Amino acid sequence: MRQASDRPRASRPGQAIERAAKKGNGATGDPTAPSTQPSKVTPGAPIEPIVQPAQPAVKLVGVAKAFGKNSVLKDVHFTIGSGELVEVTGPSGSGKTTLLRLVHGQMRPNAGQVWVQGRGLHRWWRRGLGQIRRDVSFIFQEQRLLPRLNALENIILAIQVVDPQIPYRTIKERAVAALESVNLGSRRRAYPHQLSAGERQRVAVARALATRPRLVLADEPLHSLDDHNAELVSKLLEGAAAGGATVIIASHRHSFPASRVLRLPSAKVMVSRKAGLNGNGHKNGLTNANHNGHSNRNVPSLSIRSLWRIVIPAHERIHKPSAQTAQPPLWRRLVAQSANSYRLTVLGGLRSWSRDVHLTMPVLGTIALLLVLCGTLALAGIALEKVVALQADQASLVRVYLASDATPDSTAALKAKLAADSRVASVTSISPEQALAEAAKRPGLSNLASLNSANPFPASLDVRVKQVTQVAAVAATVKGDPAVDPTYPTSYDPDTYSRLRHFAVVAAAIGAGILLLFALVAYAVVANSMRGIAASRRHEVAITRLLGARGWMLRGPFVVEGLMTGALAGALAAAVVGGVWLVAIRFESAIYAQLLPGVDATSVQYVLAAVITAGLVLGTATAVLGFRRSRA
Repeated sequence: MRQASDRPRASRPGQAIERAAKKGNGATGDPTAPSTQPSKVTPGAPIEPIVQPAQPAVKLVGVAKAFGKNSVLKDVHFTIGSGELVEVTGPSGSGKTTLLRLVHGQMRPNAGQVWVQGRGLHRWWRRGLGQIRRDVSFIFQEQRLLPRLNALENIILAIQVVDPQIPYRTIKERAVAALESVNLGSRRRAYPHQLSAGERQRVAVARALATRPRLVLADEPLHSLDDHNAELVSKLLEGAAAGGATVIIASHRHSFPASRVLRLPSAKVMVSRKAGLNGNGHKNGLTNANHNGHSNRNVPSLSIRSLWRIVIPAHERIHKPSAQTAQPPLWRRLVAQSANSYRLTVLGGLRSWSRDVHLTMPVLGTIALLLVLCGTLALAGIALEKVVALQADQASLVRVYLASDATPDSTAALKAKLAADSRVASVTSISPEQALAEAAKRPGLSNLASLNSANPFPASLDVRVKQVTQVAAVAATVKGDPAVDPTYPTSYDPDTYSRLRHFAVVAAAIGAGILLLFALVAYAVVANSMRGIAASRRHEVAITRLLGARGWMLRGPFVVEGLMTGALAGALAAAVVGGVWLVAIRFESAIYAQLLPGVDATSVQYVLAAVITAGLVLGTATAVLGFRRSRA
């Protein structure tokens, strides 16, 4: 190797001679640098347009990174062209992984600039970070496979995240081909804990290359691999570069035919003399020594692309396709995206819910208990509102009970007396048969009447007073009349309404206190359960974010889980509330009292619908809070 540098240098003696020599062949030390040879213009000939230099895939300018007082990277300058394969080498702790994480956008530098695909990742507001992660595949040293998915599902998820508009059949075929390319086709159904360290590493390589990225970041990709599989992975990474992807490999020592090597912590750029090819299968533009010490620049050699095609059959290749590949019609892409969205959100959420059912059961039970209490109080509130409304309507109505020996003349005189009173609006005669028929409509009174063969209800006069404040005065005028029952003259009770108001206030206070207590208990239980769910899902969410998942891909499964939990809790609570109403209706006739007066089937249906809706809302809110906690 020999040293090269991407840093701008001041003019020095002999630089003019080098510049003059480079004009003859247009060679530079940087494979991405354009030719500086001026074009000759012939008079009368058409002027050719000036070709702009290609934008580098990665550009580091004065990058520095420190963790506290420990400086890991310092003043790193490096530019990597598209399709180039480079290595970052150095001892442990020299900053190789940190450099890759900076390029992947997992952290920001303390100083300097990081440009990836023309986007600045050194800025505080990093636009397009998700798109960059979908274009950049990271082969982690610790693999970072999703433990709940098998090897094939891990690769399928990565492809769906990167491009959800690919049909699922194509995604599955590509995932199977990726596993077969690393000799793991027979282990596609194995979960990460069932794989060895080397097998997990190969699955991670297959997952990274199956997405056909523009940039591949490999952190110790040969770690835990034997010689055979290490050679296989090396050929895959070289083939990815041959297919047009930029490949950056971090390793302890120089192990790949890279065009250039960045040595850390010195940040020196070394140009390889061993390989006459860069990662794109073209010559470096740098002289390479042969065995005789002469230049082999003009000696033909086999390209990495051709070598990769020999090692891996065509049906197993996973390199990036040509840009001219025709895309399917828009409607096919929309259908594929809808199908993949359904698999990622709905099916993924249901699968996660079933696997986390031991964590969601406390949440489900707490929400259901809270909804049962709320539904029961709602029924009691409706009954109380009906009773208050009925009592308010009957407040101006006084029933005057007639004596059993009252004659028709005395009854007619009493009726005429009341009708002539200016405070009375109307007087209606009620016969014992009418009173019996009215009582039969009330729970328990019909059974009470059947205990005696005679009609226990007397005749009466229903007197409606114009103003409620005059009810007591009208009721006092009928006392002592010969037609009125002396033992129980009227239905007027001066303490009835005050007791009703007192009961309503006390019941409302008790209900509010119970609701507040249960709300506090529910919040505590739900918060603890969400912490457990967030802890179990934090690793999964982090990996999916690093794969470049969009927001709805991360949030969707949590929402589905919340809807599932809320729906079950609401259905359970609705069943209990409906059973309470049925039991109350069943025992009204046995206890001679109406437990829920005015609460009919229609009112119960509205209450049950509200309970289920509240369950869906609470479940979704709980899941979203858990997602935010796990994402943080």
